[in-house]
Amino acid sequence: MQLIVAEKPSVARDLARVLGVRAQGRHAFESPTRVITWCVGHLVELDEPAAYDPRWTAWRLDTLPMLPGELRLRAAKHARDQLRAVTTLLGERRFTQVVNACDAGREGELIFRYVYQYARARIPVVRLWISSLTDEAIRRGFAALQPGARFDALGDAARSRSEADWLVGMNATRAVTVRGRTAGRDGPLSSIGRVQTPTLAMLVLRERAIRAFVPRDYWEVRGDMRTAAGERFAAGWRAGKVGRLGAKALAETVATRDAAHVAAGGSRAARVETVRARTVKEPPPLLFDLTALQRTANRRFGLSAARTLEVAQALYERHKLLTYPRTDSRHLTGDMVAELPALFDALAGVPDYAGFVAELRARGPVRPGRRVVDDAKVHDHHAIIPTGTAVRLAGLDRDEGRIFDLVARRFLGAFFPDAEIALTEAWIRIGPPSPSPSPSPSPSPNPTASDETILETLPPEPDRYLARGRVRLVPGWQAVAGIDGGDERERGDRSGGDKAEPTGVLPPLVEGQLVRGTFAPVAKQTTPPPRYTEATLLGAMESAGRAIDDEALRAAMKERGLGTPATRAAIIETLLRRKYIERQKQSLVPTAQGIGLVAQVEALPVASLASAELTGAWEARLARIARGEETRGAFMADIARYVRELVDAIRGTPSAAAPPAAPAGPSPRPARAPAAIAVGARAKVGADTKLCCPRCGTGTLLTGARGWGCSRWRDGCRFVVWFQTAGRTVSPAQLRDLVQRGRTRKTKLGTLVLDAALDGGARLVL
Repeated sequence: MQLIVAEKPSVARDLARVLGVRAQGRHAFESPTRVITWCVGHLVELDEPAAYDPRWTAWRLDTLPMLPGELRLRAAKHARDQLRAVTTLLGERRFTQVVNACDAGREGELIFRYVYQYARARIPVVRLWISSLTDEAIRRGFAALQPGARFDALGDAARSRSEADWLVGMNATRAVTVRGRTAGRDGPLSSIGRVQTPTLAMLVLRERAIRAFVPRDYWEVRGDMRTAAGERFAAGWRAGKVGRLGAKALAETVATRDAAHVAAGGSRAARVETVRARTVKEPPPLLFDLTALQRTANRRFGLSAARTLEVAQALYERHKLLTYPRTDSRHLTGDMVAELPALFDALAGVPDYAGFVAELRARGPVRPGRRVVDDAKVHDHHAIIPTGTAVRLAGLDRDEGRIFDLVARRFLGAFFPDAEIALTEAWIRIGPPSPSPSPSPSPSPNPTASDETILETLPPEPDRYLARGRVRLVPGWQAVAGIDGGDERERGDRSGGDKAEPTGVLPPLVEGQLVRGTFAPVAKQTTPPPRYTEATLLGAMESAGRAIDDEALRAAMKERGLGTPATRAAIIETLLRRKYIERQKQSLVPTAQGIGLVAQVEALPVASLASAELTGAWEARLARIARGEETRGAFMADIARYVRELVDAIRGTPSAAAPPAAPAGPSPRPARAPAAIAVGARAKVGADTKLCCPRCGTGTLLTGARGWGCSRWRDGCRFVVWFQTAGRTVSPAQLRDLVQRGRTRKTKLGTLVLDAALDGGARLVL
C-alpha cells in the first residue's frame, strides 16, 4: 500500500482527483491502495537552544557559542493535530512505500525529510518530481516515480541551509544583543540573520549615501535645431562626454556665442559635422524565473515580491495555468520542444494572444535557440511558462490576470524575431572649424571624464551639439510584449543623474548640411542615488549587492546571491515585520531601528555579519552541495568555525582551540590559519608560490585546499585569495597578475582587482 505526503491540502486534493482517491477526511484521503495526507507548510522545525542545555536559556556571552552536536526537531505550533496524523501514518506497517509529493524544490524536500525524521519512519521513499499540477503532469509523474535516495544531495543542501541559519542566527543574535546591552543600549532585541542582515545592510548603506548627498547646481545648454525645410530636432551641448557646466555664466556664454555664430552665418554657422547611423538587434528577454517575474511585476504594477509569489502560486496550484513558480531557471529543456505546439494551442484560445500564435504558426515549425532551450541551465525546474490548460481569463482576479499575461507574453515573445532599432547620432559644430577635422566628436578635456563630470571652465571653440534618434524598424518580440520601441528586459539598479539627450525621430541629415537653431541654458541639479524598490532590491539580492545590467553576467552571479528565488520575498517581509524597514510608496526605506542594528553590527569586529559577498559565497556552496559537488560535512564544519570566531570576536577573547593571537596587527581575531590553507592536521600545505604577500610584504603565498594564503598567518596576516572568487575560478596565472600587476586581464565576467585590505584579497570589477 502506498502513502503519499503532499505539501498542502489543495495539492492533496488534486492528487486524489487524478489518482481516483475519494477526497474525504479531516487529515487524510484513503482508498484501498493509497492514502494521501499532507503537511501545512513546515510541520516540524529546529528546536530552541534551551532544549540542548539549560545554560542556554539565559542570554549570556559566556555560554556562547551554542553548537549542538546534532540539531533536534520539535513540532511547529500551527498544526499539531495534522503533524500527529502524519507521524501516525508514517509509523504504520501497512505501507510498503511513501511518496514524497511535497513541492519539487529544496524547501519541499526539507519539509518532507524533517517530518519523516521526526516520525522515525522506516518506509522506503520515492519522489514525485513535477513542474506543473495539471492532470497530465501528475499522471506522468506517478508513472515515473524516482528513488528518494536520488535526491539526498538536495536534502543535504536543504538541511545545511536550515542548520546554518539556526547556528549563525541564534549565536549572532544573542551575542550582538548582549554586547549591545553591556554597552548601555537597552533597545529591542537585535535580530541577526544569515541573509536578512546583509540585505538590511544594503538598504542602510544606500540610505546613508542618500542622506550624505549634497546636491549641486549645474547647467546644460540645449539647442532647438531646424533644417532648411523647417524640420525641428533637439540637441545638447557636449564637450566630448561632458555636457554639464558648473556655472550659469558659462552656459549663458555658450548660448550667446552660438546664437551669434548662427546669426552671422559663414564658416562659423551651425553645420552637421558627422552622422552615424546603425541598426541594432534587440533579442527577446529570457523567460521568467521567479525573481525576474517579481521584479517585472513590481515595476509594472507595484506588486510586492510576496504578492507576486502568492499570485503565481495560485496560478500554479489552483488554476493550473502556470508551471512551478519557485524556479531559478530561465530556460527550457530540449525534451519540452515537442510540447510547444500544445502550449500555443491553449493560448490561441485567448483573443489577446490568438494573433501572435497565428503569426508564429505562419512562420513554420518553431525551432528555439539556446536563449530558450538549454539543458545545462535547468537544474530543478525550467522557467515559468503556461501549462497548456485551457485559459479562461474571466475566472482570474485582477492580479492573477496581470501575472498570467506577463508570463504568456514573455513565453510567446521568446519565439519571435529580434526587434530591430535604427540608431542615429549626429554632431553639429558651431564656431570656427577645427584645425584638424575628424569624423569623431571632440575628445573630453579630461580622459577620465564621464557623463556626470561638471566643467568649471569652457573648452575652446568650436562648440558641438549631440542629437540622437531612435526608430524601431521591426517590432519583433516587442509587439508581443506590448511595448512601443522600449526594452522590458530587467535592468540593474542605477545611480541618480540625468539621462542622455532625449531620443526620437531625427530628420534626414547629411554631413556638411547647414542648420539653424536657438540656444538656452537649462538649470539642473545633481540627484542622490535612488532608494531601492522591491524590484531593484531583488536584483541586488540576486547578484549579492552588485549592480549588474547584463543578463548573462547576472546569470553567472545567480548562485552567489542572497537567498534563493523562493526565499527572497520572505526575507523582505521579515524585515518589514520586524520594523527594520518600511514601505514609502514604491521605495523600501530602513527605519531608525534598522539603521541602528547595522551600525551596531559594524561597530563589532565582525564585518562579515553584514557581508553580502560572504552570504553569497555560502549560497554558492549550498548549490554545489545540491549538485553533489561538495559535502554537507565540510560546509557545516566551516559554519561552526565561523560561529566560533564570530562569538570570540564579539566577546573580545581568542578561541580556546586556537593559539594566542599575536600582539601586533590590526585584527583582534585569533591567529588561526586562513581557511584557504587551514584544512586540518592531516592536510599538507602546498608549495610556496614564490609570490610575496601583497598585504604584509614579508610572507609568501602558500597553496592550500581552497585558495592561496600568506605564510605569515601566525603573525596575524590574514591575506587570502580563494580559488573561487566572486563567482569565477582564479588560475595561478591570474594570481600572479593580481599580485604583480594589481589586476587580472579582463574577461567576459569582469576583472579581478587586488584589494590587500580584504581577507579575501580580490574583488570583481565589471
